[in-house]
Amino acid sequence: MKIVIVSSPRSGNTWLRRLLVDGLGLNDTAVHNYLDVAQVPEQCALQVHWYREPNFQNFLAEHNFSVITLARHPLDVLLSVLHFVKYEPETKRWLEGNCALPDNLNISSPCSQCFIDYATSFGYENLLSVSYQWWHDKDALKIRYEDLVLETNSELERVADFLKVDSQLIKNALPMNSIENFQALPNRHGWQGRPGIWRELIPTDIAEKIFSRHSGVFQALGYDIEPSSLPHEEAERRWLELAR
Repeated sequence: MKIVIVSSPRSGNTWLRRLLVDGLGLNDTAVHNYLDVAQVPEQCALQVHWYREPNFQNFLAEHNFSVITLARHPLDVLLSVLHFVKYEPETKRWLEGNCALPDNLNISSPCSQCFIDYATSFGYENLLSVSYQWWHDKDALKIRYEDLVLETNSELERVADFLKVDSQLIKNALPMNSIENFQALPNRHGWQGRPGIWRELIPTDIAEKIFSRHSGVFQALGYDIEPSSLPHEEAERRWLELAR
């Protein structure tokens, strides 16, 4: 069994990969570029953030990979990136640098000009493009991060049906892959984890500006922004409380 989880960063990739690795006893492989895989194990779960382009598609077909892709609300992805870059220098290698993460993003807040500039940039469009592209793959299993968090058992049953395995095997791996365990990692991989946190941390006018810039991606993945009224001062206060 060979499984590839290919989605935009900070979309739940690592959580699902670890559930499959621990639950099904697979070799664990996470790379920045599929060309970094020197040899494909017979039983593996591969995680990679990469475009849906012919060479990669041929690689997956040649090795008989089953494809799973995840989508997450782009504003929650953005906040997760903003927090993660503080602790994980390897983020610079996402899409081999095409995400174009600015050096000072790690000291920025959702109210800062640096955040706004990045959130409306081509670099962030590149980051979002991975899930956007694979969401259009007819053979891929498509999982929403929000559903995986809120309806974990039923979503894991969907995964098991797709892979033709016993869902209980995957569910058995849940206790060892809790959000608390991910939060305890040196790079604080889990952080908050709860869906919709953007409503508490991104001021309304900034959320609207980001949505306007990437509306095609939002809509293709089935996400929107509902009307709200979060002022900058309150957003900044909440960010300082949570971003420690």
